[in-house]
Order: sequence, then C-alpha cells, then structure tokens
Amino acid sequence: MGRLPLSGYCQTCRKRRVKCDKGRPNCGRCISSGHTCGGYDLPLRMNMLGVHAEHDGTQRLVKIPTLEPSTSRARLALVPSPKLELRLHGHQQTSPYFFSHYSWAPMWRPHILSVTTSGCSEVNTICFHAISYAYMGASRGDCALRAKGGMLYGQVLRRVQSLLHESAKPRLAELCSTLILMDIVAGAAPPHHVGISNILRYCGPEIFRDEKLLVLYRSCRVLLHCFLADESWKTVPWQYVSKTFEDRLIDILVELPGTAEAVMDTRKRAACVDKIQGLSFALQAWRWDWHRVHSGSVRMNRHTGNPMEPNKHDSLPFLVGMMLRANLEFDTARLALDILYYNATLIYLMQLQAIARGQPPEHPEHLSPEDERYVRLQGAAVMAHGANPLILPGKAKFRCQAAAEAFMTLSCATRLLGTTPTSETVVTPMAVGIVYWVLRDQMQLDEDCLGSLFSKHPFFDDPQRVFEGFYIRSN
Repeated sequence: MGRLPLSGYCQTCRKRRVKCDKGRPNCGRCISSGHTCGGYDLPLRMNMLGVHAEHDGTQRLVKIPTLEPSTSRARLALVPSPKLELRLHGHQQTSPYFFSHYSWAPMWRPHILSVTTSGCSEVNTICFHAISYAYMGASRGDCALRAKGGMLYGQVLRRVQSLLHESAKPRLAELCSTLILMDIVAGAAPPHHVGISNILRYCGPEIFRDEKLLVLYRSCRVLLHCFLADESWKTVPWQYVSKTFEDRLIDILVELPGTAEAVMDTRKRAACVDKIQGLSFALQAWRWDWHRVHSGSVRMNRHTGNPMEPNKHDSLPFLVGMMLRANLEFDTARLALDILYYNATLIYLMQLQAIARGQPPEHPEHLSPEDERYVRLQGAAVMAHGANPLILPGKAKFRCQAAAEAFMTLSCATRLLGTTPTSETVVTPMAVGIVYWVLRDQMQLDEDCLGSLFSKHPFFDDPQRVFEGFYIRSN
C-alpha cells in the first residue's frame, strides 16, 4: 500500500512525479501544463486484514491474500454490452444481417457468393458491401450506415466506368457480374439491364465459350430478354459443352417476351398462334425428358397437422388447402428451380394463348363443375402416398394447377439456395411474379386465403410493387 505522502503535493503532481507549487485551491503547475488538479485530499486507503490464530493461542492481524500475486494485475475480460453497436469491420455485421433479413437474399445468395470470389471479385465485394450497408441502414433507420452504403456504391460506379474503357472482351464480360449485382435489389425495373445488354452484344456469343464465362452468361440470360433469343446466342456458347436441362428450358423462356410483343399487336396475332403452339410442344418435350431422368429426385412432404385443429383447411378451396398441407422436396436446388421455371413458362404460354384467342389474360379462369372435378382428381393423384408428386406433362390444363405446383416448390428452393453450397445462377423474380399474379387475380381467392398462402414466404412482402412488371394484360 505504501506509506502516507509527506510532501504536501497535489495528487496530480505526485502521479506525474513533478514538483508542485502547492497552490490553493488548485495547483498552478497543473493549470499551466493543462492538467486537472486532483486536489490535496488524501485518498482513502484500505487494508484487508483478518484475524489469524497462532499455535501458542495468541491472535494477530494478517493481510488477506488476493487471487493473484500483488506483483501482477488482474486481467479482466472486456465483454461489450449487447446494446453496443460496434463500428469496426461493419461488413461483418451488415453481410449476415442482409442474408438473414432481406426477403430475397436466399434466392440470390449463390450468385452473390460466386461473383464475390471470382472474376471482378474486388469490385463485386465492394458492391455487395454497399448493398448490405444501405439495406441495414434503411431497415434500422441508421443514417450513418446508409451514407456508408451510398459512398461505397459511388466508389463502385467509378470503378465500373474506368473498367468500361478497357478493350479486352473477357474483362468486359466479367463486368456483367457487377452490373447484375447492382440490379438484383432494384425490383421489376432494374436500371442496368441496358448496360448488360450492350456489353453482351459488344463481346459476342463466341467469348462465352469459356466455361467460367458461360456460368456468368447463364445468369445474364435468365434476366435479359432481347437479342439473346437469336439462334447464335443459343448455340455458340455451348460449342464445347453439352446443354443442361436448365439451358434447354431457358432456350424456350427467352422466346417469350418477343412472342408476347407480337401477340399484343392485333395485326400479328394470327401469325403468333403457330409460334405459341410450337413453344408449348417444346416445353412438353422438355418436361418428359426431365421426368425420365429426375422423376425419383422429388418427393411430397406432407405437413403434420395440429390434432386440435383437424379440419382447419377443409373450408378453403381445394388447391389452397393442398398448398398449405404439403410442399415438394427436391434433391438439389437446381431441380426445384427447373420445375419452378417450367410452370412459370407454362402459365405464360397459356396466357399468350388466351390473348391469341381474343380473351383478356387478366380475367379469372372460369372452371365448370367438370373442370373443378378434373382439378381435384389430378390434385388427389399427386397427393397420394407413393405416387409421382408432380403433374405429368399435358395433365395441367389450367393455370391454377401450374401455379399451385410452382408455389409448392418455393420452400425447398429457398431453403437449399440459402443453406447449401451451390454454383447456381441468379434466380429471376419473373417466375415468382407470374405465379403471384395467377394466385392473386385468377383463382378468385379472398384476402384470408391469400394471406394464408403469402405468409409462408417472405418475398411476398409488398408483392404488388415488387412484381408489378410481370403483370400480363392485353392491350
């Protein structure tokens, strides 16, 4: 503990080991040097003593030993308060927050992880940090995080502009991954699609024969619908590799926007009937091929009901009850996306056929009692234990059937994309948007039914704004 101080110095001068002028009430030496005078009151010193009995029966006071030797200082673990927001290494907070809170994050996780570890990985990493900072700041009302995200986004734009001046086509092709990353949170009206389209057209299909760039091209093709429907863009990139089921399905899907534009023109409508029928036949052939290879890779997962509410779904329409009672489980996320895209394409072709016949596609389907009986029989067939859980090609005669099957793939696709390592391409919101509008407007469901369905998946939060661009209507 040391002896009592006898110098009469203030506490600050004693700690600094300098001569004190002993001025009152504050030391002049402390004032002139800019220090705070600690005053002249002696600090309270306490000795922790205990009574110790000696062998001869006498007692004396002894110092109580501390947990550690007096020559060392106790090292206390510093535990931050759970309410404390750490500003250092902010991306270590914002990135997990984005993946756990943003509704579409599971769908885009594979693409984000892929582009931030290959190609233009540095600029893509900065771009993702900009997105995650901005999202966390907006959801928490933190202006500092939003400003950080805006600053990083501006940095990405400057880097992209400088990279655009490079003439090397492989480098420009890799830049498409950055533009896709900048587009994924823009909803139905992404701002950089024109830029991606211009880069693809400049590079040409030959550049994507490289296997690394072919993976990137698949991401572009599932989002862009323009000249990519040309035959050269369907064949040249696969000159050295075989097409997957996904590639063959997207060959059909990229034809839809051009066909839709033509069928909306009353002067070209009659000529489009054969084109629509040809695409329908190609889609059915694709589905049979998929069935022959992957029919054993899908199962029906029936939810265990609450015994206290055995009939809670009985009052709902048949297809709604089926969607709430069960979901489809696939071996891989790619297989789930195949069936999701297949049903979305089937619905789109059905709507184009309705337009070609002069029927507004936005009007609900009117099913006769015989039609409703057919839908129930098909639904009961896939729900039966041991049966093929998917509707066979040609058996889905109505949009509501395809929409129900697509909806039942979403749980599995979202879980596998969000939790398992995969190199899948980016997931387009178009397929989910097409399914949403069929469920909302064409199945004539009340708000309670819609609420029961859409509450199962987070990306149906504010769906009318998100899927606005995928609403199909005739002119």
